[in-house]
Amino acid sequence: MNVLQERALNQGTYRRIKGALAQTYPHGRFLGISGGQVVADADSLDQLCVLLRSQGRDPTQVLTVQAGVDHPETVVIFLTPHS
Repeated sequence: MNVLQERALNQGTYRRIKGALAQTYPHGRFLGISGGQVVADADSLDQLCVLLRSQGRDPTQVLTVQAGVDHPETVVIFLTPHS
């Protein structure tokens, strides 16, 4: 699967399960979606990045959302790697 296909899959997954995420996770909890499923959750974006890296994932390639928070359809977030 290429990067664009992965992004489309993850965004589609988010749109489908957005309501369930708001009911399952505390409001504002950071969630990482990869491969069409939630793969990590954390209290902060920094914590989420640490969890994703510990799974061998590149946080810049994982869709990051917050439970119960409305996000624009498209947004690009630039992260700088932590040392």
